[in-house]
Amino acid sequence: MSLTLRAMLLVLFVSLCAEAQPRTLAVYAGSAQALNAEARLAMQGELQRLLTPAGFDVILKNSADRRAGEDFELIVVASFNGSCSASPSTVKPVAATLGDTSIADGHILPFFRVDCDRIMQMLGPQPDPSVIGRALGRVMAHEIYHIAARTTDHHDSGVAKAAFSPRDLTSPRFDFDSWSLARMRPSSIARSSESSGDAAGR
Repeated sequence: MSLTLRAMLLVLFVSLCAEAQPRTLAVYAGSAQALNAEARLAMQGELQRLLTPAGFDVILKNSADRRAGEDFELIVVASFNGSCSASPSTVKPVAATLGDTSIADGHILPFFRVDCDRIMQMLGPQPDPSVIGRALGRVMAHEIYHIAARTTDHHDSGVAKAAFSPRDLTSPRFDFDSWSLARMRPSSIARSSESSGDAAGR
Protein backbone atom coordinates (compact mmCIF):
# COMPACT_ATOMS: atom_id res chain seq x y z
CA MET A 1 0.00 0.00 0.00
CA SER A 2 1.45 3.37 -1.01
CA LEU A 3 2.20 6.09 1.53
CA THR A 4 -0.28 8.41 -0.18
CA LEU A 5 -3.11 5.89 0.11
CA ARG A 6 -2.24 5.20 3.75
CA ALA A 7 -2.27 8.93 4.50
CA MET A 8 -5.68 9.31 2.84
CA LEU A 9 -7.12 6.40 4.83
CA LEU A 10 -5.72 7.83 8.06
CA VAL A 11 -7.31 11.22 7.38
CA LEU A 12 -10.63 9.53 6.60
CA PHE A 13 -10.43 7.43 9.79
CA VAL A 14 -9.66 10.46 11.97
CA SER A 15 -12.50 12.38 10.34
CA LEU A 16 -15.00 9.58 10.95
CA CYS A 17 -13.89 9.19 14.56
CA ALA A 18 -14.24 12.92 15.16
CA GLU A 19 -17.79 12.88 13.78
CA ALA A 20 -18.66 9.85 15.93
CA GLN A 21 -17.59 11.55 19.16
CA PRO A 22 -20.60 12.95 21.02
CA ARG A 23 -20.62 16.66 21.76
CA THR A 24 -21.39 17.72 25.30
CA LEU A 25 -24.49 19.88 25.55
CA ALA A 26 -24.96 21.60 28.89
CA VAL A 27 -28.53 22.67 29.58
CA TYR A 28 -28.60 25.13 32.46
CA ALA A 29 -32.21 25.02 33.56
CA GLY A 30 -33.86 27.47 35.90
CA SER A 31 -36.25 26.33 38.59
CA ALA A 32 -39.42 24.71 37.24
CA GLN A 33 -42.28 25.36 39.63
CA ALA A 34 -43.88 22.20 41.09
CA LEU A 35 -41.82 19.83 38.91
CA ASN A 36 -41.22 16.73 41.01
CA ALA A 37 -38.18 14.45 40.89
CA GLU A 38 -39.89 11.75 38.78
CA ALA A 39 -40.99 14.26 36.14
CA ARG A 40 -37.55 15.89 36.06
CA LEU A 41 -35.89 12.50 35.56
CA ALA A 42 -38.30 11.68 32.72
CA MET A 43 -37.63 15.10 31.17
CA GLN A 44 -33.88 14.53 31.22
CA GLY A 45 -34.24 11.02 29.80
CA GLU A 46 -36.46 12.18 26.94
CA LEU A 47 -34.12 15.06 26.13
CA GLN A 48 -31.14 12.70 25.93
CA ARG A 49 -33.08 10.16 23.85
CA LEU A 50 -34.10 12.78 21.31
CA LEU A 51 -30.69 14.45 21.00
CA THR A 52 -28.43 11.38 21.02
CA PRO A 53 -28.99 10.75 17.26
CA ALA A 54 -27.78 14.33 16.63
CA GLY A 55 -24.53 13.51 18.43
CA PHE A 56 -25.21 15.21 21.76
CA ASP A 57 -24.40 14.02 25.26
CA VAL A 58 -26.82 16.07 27.38
CA ILE A 59 -25.86 17.34 30.81
CA LEU A 60 -28.75 18.92 32.70
CA LYS A 61 -27.62 21.37 35.36
CA ASN A 62 -29.24 23.91 37.65
CA SER A 63 -28.58 27.50 36.59
CA ALA A 64 -27.21 28.26 40.05
CA ASP A 65 -24.56 25.54 39.66
CA ARG A 66 -22.68 27.19 36.79
CA ARG A 67 -18.95 27.42 37.50
CA ALA A 68 -16.08 29.17 35.76
CA GLY A 69 -13.85 26.94 33.66
CA GLU A 70 -16.52 24.42 32.66
CA ASP A 71 -15.98 23.33 29.07
CA PHE A 72 -18.85 22.18 26.86
CA GLU A 73 -19.29 22.18 23.09
CA LEU A 74 -22.69 23.85 23.42
CA ILE A 75 -24.34 25.64 26.34
CA VAL A 76 -28.00 26.62 26.44
CA VAL A 77 -30.02 28.26 29.18
CA ALA A 78 -33.64 27.28 29.81
CA SER A 79 -36.31 29.01 31.85
CA PHE A 80 -39.78 27.79 32.80
CA ASN A 81 -42.90 29.93 33.05
CA GLY A 82 -45.89 28.92 35.15
CA SER A 83 -46.49 25.71 37.04
CA CYS A 84 -45.31 22.30 35.83
CA SER A 85 -47.89 20.42 37.90
CA ALA A 86 -51.43 19.32 37.10
CA SER A 87 -53.70 22.33 36.67
CA PRO A 88 -57.38 22.36 37.59
CA SER A 89 -58.07 24.46 34.51
CA THR A 90 -59.42 22.59 31.51
CA VAL A 91 -59.60 25.61 29.21
CA LYS A 92 -57.42 25.04 26.18
CA PRO A 93 -55.26 28.03 25.14
CA VAL A 94 -55.83 29.59 21.74
CA ALA A 95 -52.83 29.21 19.40
CA ALA A 96 -50.68 28.04 22.30
CA THR A 97 -46.98 28.69 22.15
CA LEU A 98 -45.32 25.97 24.20
CA GLY A 99 -41.86 27.53 24.07
CA ASP A 100 -39.72 30.04 22.26
CA THR A 101 -36.07 30.79 21.60
CA SER A 102 -34.50 34.24 21.87
CA ILE A 103 -33.32 36.10 18.79
CA ALA A 104 -31.40 39.39 18.62
CA ASP A 105 -30.41 41.21 15.43
CA GLY A 106 -31.34 38.15 13.39
CA HIS A 107 -29.09 35.84 15.43
CA ILE A 108 -30.44 32.93 17.44
CA LEU A 109 -29.27 33.13 21.05
CA PRO A 110 -28.70 30.13 23.35
CA PHE A 111 -31.65 31.00 25.57
CA PHE A 112 -35.13 29.51 25.47
CA ARG A 113 -38.32 29.54 27.49
CA VAL A 114 -40.81 26.75 28.18
CA ASP A 115 -44.43 27.61 29.04
CA CYS A 116 -45.42 25.03 31.65
CA ASP A 117 -48.95 26.42 32.05
CA ARG A 118 -49.79 25.85 28.40
CA ILE A 119 -48.17 22.44 28.32
CA MET A 120 -50.17 21.37 31.37
CA GLN A 121 -53.38 22.63 29.78
CA MET A 122 -52.69 20.47 26.74
CA LEU A 123 -51.93 17.40 28.86
CA GLY A 124 -55.31 17.55 30.58
CA PRO A 125 -56.22 16.75 34.20
CA GLN A 126 -53.86 14.76 36.42
CA PRO A 127 -51.23 13.55 33.94
CA ASP A 128 -48.66 11.06 35.19
CA PRO A 129 -45.29 12.63 36.19
CA SER A 130 -43.54 10.58 33.52
CA VAL A 131 -45.87 12.07 30.88
CA ILE A 132 -45.21 15.59 32.17
CA GLY A 133 -41.45 15.00 31.94
CA ARG A 134 -41.76 13.50 28.46
CA ALA A 135 -43.74 16.51 27.21
CA LEU A 136 -41.30 19.01 28.72
CA GLY A 137 -38.35 17.14 27.22
CA ARG A 138 -39.90 17.28 23.76
CA VAL A 139 -40.58 21.01 23.93
CA MET A 140 -37.03 21.61 25.19
CA ALA A 141 -35.57 19.46 22.39
CA HIS A 142 -37.53 21.50 19.84
CA GLU A 143 -36.04 24.75 21.11
CA ILE A 144 -32.54 23.25 21.27
CA TYR A 145 -33.00 22.24 17.62
CA HIS A 146 -33.36 25.92 16.70
CA ILE A 147 -30.23 26.81 18.68
CA ALA A 148 -28.04 23.90 17.52
CA ALA A 149 -29.07 24.23 13.86
CA ARG A 150 -29.04 28.03 14.00
CA THR A 151 -32.28 28.20 12.12
CA THR A 152 -35.85 29.39 12.54
CA ASP A 153 -36.99 26.78 10.01
CA HIS A 154 -39.43 24.05 10.95
CA HIS A 155 -40.09 20.73 9.26
CA ASP A 156 -43.28 18.98 8.23
CA SER A 157 -43.06 16.21 10.80
CA GLY A 158 -41.36 15.16 14.01
CA VAL A 159 -40.02 17.21 16.89
CA ALA A 160 -38.91 20.03 14.57
CA LYS A 161 -42.42 20.75 13.27
CA ALA A 162 -44.02 24.10 14.06
CA ALA A 163 -46.80 22.96 16.40
CA PHE A 164 -47.38 20.00 18.69
CA SER A 165 -50.66 18.22 19.38
CA PRO A 166 -51.49 16.59 22.73
CA ARG A 167 -50.66 13.25 21.08
CA ASP A 168 -47.22 14.56 20.07
CA LEU A 169 -46.53 15.46 23.68
CA THR A 170 -47.72 12.19 25.20
CA SER A 171 -47.27 9.32 22.70
CA PRO A 172 -44.63 6.71 23.58
CA ARG A 173 -42.55 7.62 20.51
CA PHE A 174 -42.06 11.01 18.90
CA ASP A 175 -38.72 11.78 17.28
CA PHE A 176 -36.77 14.13 15.05
CA ASP A 177 -36.81 13.21 11.39
CA SER A 178 -33.49 12.59 9.63
CA TRP A 179 -33.54 16.02 7.94
CA SER A 180 -33.77 17.82 11.27
CA LEU A 181 -31.09 15.65 12.88
CA ALA A 182 -28.73 16.47 10.01
CA ARG A 183 -29.35 20.19 10.52
CA MET A 184 -28.06 19.91 14.11
CA ARG A 185 -24.79 18.19 13.19
CA PRO A 186 -21.74 20.50 12.87
CA SER A 187 -21.20 19.93 9.14
CA SER A 188 -24.79 20.92 8.35
CA ILE A 189 -25.33 23.92 10.64
CA ALA A 190 -26.78 26.88 8.80
CA ARG A 191 -24.47 29.91 8.64
CA SER A 192 -27.18 32.41 9.37
CA SER A 193 -30.83 32.56 10.34
CA GLU A 194 -33.26 32.60 7.45
CA SER A 195 -35.46 35.20 9.05
CA SER A 196 -35.39 37.77 11.84
CA GLY A 197 -37.75 38.35 14.71
CA ASP A 198 -37.91 38.28 18.45
CA ALA A 199 -38.67 34.59 18.95
CA ALA A 200 -38.43 31.20 17.27
CA GLY A 201 -39.98 27.83 17.92
CA ARG A 202 -43.60 29.01 17.64
